Amino acid sequence: MAKMTAAEAAVHVLQKEGISVAFGVPGAAINPLYAALKKNGKIKHILGRHVEGASHMAEGYTRAAPGNIGVCIGTSGPAGTDMITGLYSAQADSIPILCITGQAPRARLHKEDFQPWTSRPSPSRSPRWRPRSWNRPRCRACSSKPST
Repeated sequence: MAKMTAAEAAVHVLQKEGISVAFGVPGAAINPLYAALKKNGKIKHILGRHVEGASHMAEGYTRAAPGNIGVCIGTSGPAGTDMITGLYSAQADSIPILCITGQAPRARLHKEDFQPWTSRPSPSRSPRWRPRSWNRPRCRACSSKPST
């Protein structure tokens, strides 16, 4: 069975879903995804000057190309908060866009790592908001304590 990184798997899924263009601004926490995009070579990246602008570019791309979904990519911290304006603008007109952010490693969250941001509080009023996957309830087998 072929092995791939999580970033390569994400790019593979984007490609299979028909994504051909992504907008964004690279940064340290999202560089593995950018490396996977480059390795794949089938998704064109358009560099934005600011992540907020890139989220509006993704929205505009979705409006201009029916059937496609604009993708915005940014690093951790401020990029996540900068995307919110574009997300709300798209939501107001029922325009689907996908915003992807990097994050500091979980072990370093809340320990004054460079630009960590917990994405839950800010956009929580959005009815289409989906929190991080680790917020899902665990299955009983995963959460049970080992017997002594």
